[in-house]
Amino acid sequence: LLPLALLWFGLGQGSLIFVLVHAVLWPLALNTYAGFQAVPDSLRMTGRNYGLEGLRYVGQILVPAALPAILSGLKIGWAFAWRTLIAAELVFGASSGRGGLGWYIFQNRNELYTDRVFAGLLLVIAIGLVVETVVFASLERVTVRRWGQVR
Repeated sequence: LLPLALLWFGLGQGSLIFVLVHAVLWPLALNTYAGFQAVPDSLRMTGRNYGLEGLRYVGQILVPAALPAILSGLKIGWAFAWRTLIAAELVFGASSGRGGLGWYIFQNRNELYTDRVFAGLLLVIAIGLVVETVVFASLERVTVRRWGQVR
């Protein structure tokens, strides 16, 4: 998608946003769909018996029941988006001469500053681990506590 993003949006944030949205959209959509399909029929019928329809039905029955699958989709989407962001910054930063962490790694690789390349790679790993342990671990803990399951 990077070449298409370059053609359609040029260098800049538009291309990055397009690529990131595409990286997150599909895992999230597929996991949400799978979560909705896995909602038990008894729960669906309970919602219908209470007269829930449309957005109220989705918001009060389907989303809470599919929340673990939705969170899994977010977690997978985050992983794809993080890798895509670094790769896109490598490409777009190299083309435009400016960028973020991916461009920093690329530039230092070209100038043979191995220590800076590894520092950039360690920062990529550290940010990934922080998001994984702080954001997603707390979301998973709250979800498990909410549904009455004990880890």
